[in-house]
Amino acid sequence: MKRLLEFLILDFREFLLLTFFCLVSLALIANKETPALRSVRSAGLETFSAIEARFAAIQKYFGLVGENNMLRERNAELAVEVGIARNAVLENEHLKRLLAYRNESRYPLKLAQIIDRTFNAERNLLMINVGSDDSIAVNMPVLTDKGLVGRVILVSPNYALVQPIINRDFKVGVVTEKTRTAGVLSWKPSENLATVEHVLLSSEIQAGEQLLTAEFSSFVGANVPVGVVKHVDRKAGQLFYKIDVALAVEFDKLDYVFIQLRPPNKEKDAMKKRFKEFQ
Repeated sequence: MKRLLEFLILDFREFLLLTFFCLVSLALIANKETPALRSVRSAGLETFSAIEARFAAIQKYFGLVGENNMLRERNAELAVEVGIARNAVLENEHLKRLLAYRNESRYPLKLAQIIDRTFNAERNLLMINVGSDDSIAVNMPVLTDKGLVGRVILVSPNYALVQPIINRDFKVGVVTEKTRTAGVLSWKPSENLATVEHVLLSSEIQAGEQLLTAEFSSFVGANVPVGVVKHVDRKAGQLFYKIDVALAVEFDKLDYVFIQLRPPNKEKDAMKKRFKEFQ
């Protein structure tokens, strides 16, 4: 023990003396009040406070950044939830309108969802998730509460293919609601609009009139809304009007449709087939 003390005192006496004198100096400074010492203490306190304030501001900044990021994430989550809720409300209202329309229909209706579609400006088609197992047959009309969508052209046990109005091969007999002027509605892909053909210039027709399916339509009953007369053009030297139509159904928003389970009128269809014998 003695040797250890001698070793520490001899080898570290400079550090020990320095430590001793520093402690004495601090004691003298602490116990002595002079204007110079007070100034030093005040300056040191201000410097320390300023440094501490800067560190506190930096810490607060990074804390706010993290909090802001959390708030942004939460806002994004809430926006998604609000969007889902709004879509659910709109879909619910849409389904309610469809069900109300089904209850008022003269013929039984089968609700179907559009599961695929092809839009190529000319031969647009829709696929629905019902088929022959659901009593769906070719040439049945497809509707919504807004009006006519098209007709069934192909059926499998669980699916069906629909030819909509916006297909160049689709045609349906129509009449105007007020003047009962008759014509044939078709789709013009080159102009991207529906038109009514074979309306003589001697006929009475006005823009704004509603178009309904005619009694002579081959696959759908009478008085189903089709659209509204948008523009009527009368050109010299022609026999027929050029009539543009705003369709009743918005095909870009179409998701659910009804298939009208309307049995074919075999007698009427047989008579129509014999038309050619007398033409």
